[in-house]
Amino acid sequence: MASFNTMAGCFLASALFAMVVGKVSNALVSVHPLEKPAIAVAEAAPEAAGAAKPAELPPIGPKLKDANVQHGEALFKQQCFTCHTIDKGGVNKVGPNQWDILGRKKASHEGFSYSSALQQKGGEWSYEDINHMIAKPQAFVRGTKMAFAGLAKEQDRADVIAYLRTMHDDPKPPLP
Repeated sequence: MASFNTMAGCFLASALFAMVVGKVSNALVSVHPLEKPAIAVAEAAPEAAGAAKPAELPPIGPKLKDANVQHGEALFKQQCFTCHTIDKGGVNKVGPNQWDILGRKKASHEGFSYSSALQQKGGEWSYEDINHMIAKPQAFVRGTKMAFAGLAKEQDRADVIAYLRTMHDDPKPPLP
């Protein structure tokens, strides 16, 4: 019975101590309401998936004129090949095969399960769209399955795009 009394005493002492600490801390710190909220909440609804505004990037055309296809191929093998194949008739990996990507309808490669966000994006893959996608995929298509941080350097993106342009039976003309 002595152990029960000891445990009950410890419990009551702890409860009394917590109550005293609470009262003393309330006496030392005065609480006052904020004049304005500490976190501003936007009143506008977030944009729908797939309707994200792409990051402001300069047009890729001027950089494509001096693009290095061999460097683009090396970058593709280094940065993209883990998830994408590039050969004609190549298999899909984590991402779709990239053969004939320029001018192809978005989210259209047979046998690949695209995110609904990319399916809703619509249109065809242009030089500028690929530029935005490989710069920051989540900024270009919010909700895309593409988990890639992006290529920060504009010339690197131009080189990859120039390489992708050559991966086609009848490559698209370079930008004027």
